[in-house]
Amino acid sequence: MTHFSAMSLLKNAVSGHKKWPEQWPDAQPKKEYDVIIVGAGGHGLGAAYYLAKEHGITNVAVIEKGWLGVGTQAATPRSSARTTSMTKRAAL
Repeated sequence: MTHFSAMSLLKNAVSGHKKWPEQWPDAQPKKEYDVIIVGAGGHGLGAAYYLAKEHGITNVAVIEKGWLGVGTQAATPRSSARTTSMTKRAAL
């Protein structure tokens, strides 16, 4: 397992992040899972964490087509955020 520290992050940042070792080199899909979560954004990862912590369910597959932990909400502005800020400005 790789030790992550501020120094290792800095060292790998300087090298263009090309020297990181694979974190799951033998990550082959299992024949079956107890739970499959589609989407590895904040909600999907949160659901997997909750299942493990609160219910002891650790045989979980989290499937994502893009980057883990990002989700579509990261790049999409929410209408509620804009409405709230515009309401605050109108009150001033």
